[in-house]
Amino acid sequence: MSAGPGGEAGREGLFVALKNLLATLLAIGKARSELLVTEVEEEKLRLMVLWAKAIAAAFFIAVGLVMTVILVALVFHEHQLAVFAAATAFFLGGGFLLVVSLRRQIAQPSKLFRASLAELDEDMALLRRRERE
Repeated sequence: MSAGPGGEAGREGLFVALKNLLATLLAIGKARSELLVTEVEEEKLRLMVLWAKAIAAAFFIAVGLVMTVILVALVFHEHQLAVFAAATAFFLGGGFLLVVSLRRQIAQPSKLFRASLAELDEDMALLRRRERE
């Protein structure tokens, strides 16, 4: 039996092409996975730094404001009740504004994985262009 035009050589070429395609897809998947992991690690580090700074800032500001209220109350000792009432209104108003701001920020979509999704879109567009050729 002799091999025809579509015989063994054609099958071997098909298997080589499929192996190359699979290797390319695996390489693309690996690169995109590494990009996703890098983005998650960067976001985690960014959030940890933000939380640490926010907690430290809140602590120092809170202590400073309490000391300021005590100082003002001592300076105006005959109007201590009014000083503490005004300070209470100020702190509660500031807290309310922060809660509103936090709720607004939570409602905004995250930018996590934007770069990865853009890269995947580019890969899909490239694969579609190659299919047409």
